[in-house]
Amino acid sequence: MEEWQFMQALPQDLNAILGLIRQRIAWMDQKGLEQWNKTDYFSAFPPEYFAQAIREGHIYVLCTKEPRRVIGLISLKEEDSYWPKDNKNCCYMHNLATNAAFPGAGRALLGHCEEQARRWGKEYLRLDCQRDNNKLNQYYENLGFMPVGTVEDAPYYGIRREKKLR
Repeated sequence: MEEWQFMQALPQDLNAILGLIRQRIAWMDQKGLEQWNKTDYFSAFPPEYFAQAIREGHIYVLCTKEPRRVIGLISLKEEDSYWPKDNKNCCYMHNLATNAAFPGAGRALLGHCEEQARRWGKEYLRLDCQRDNNKLNQYYENLGFMPVGTVEDAPYYGIRREKKLR
């Protein structure tokens, strides 16, 4: 995917990131899929959450090169409140969203996160996904993210997934 560039988000990317999430929520409604559209996503993750995460260096974007356009985003962190503390050396991913007009962008973002986690010396990459979203759960499983537990934070009920990197 040489035509795309993976990089840390810049403060000026905030509006594009929020627009991309709104676009993806509308797409989920149109397709009858349940993930972020099942709850008020922006109550859980308001614009300030993304602005702070950008400042902290946790948000990464996938962009077209010329002209630069944000077509995907993901949050990559070294700790996560949805996961119990354990002895595993992990990175955690959240907020994955891509522009549906760019097939393969999600897979590219996940691949870049795997590379970044390996550079940081991590052994596992973790995420969670809405329990009832069968299509997305199958997508993650096909990419090697195996179910390892559940998360309950009403109204969100998810499946914890992890991928061994080494």
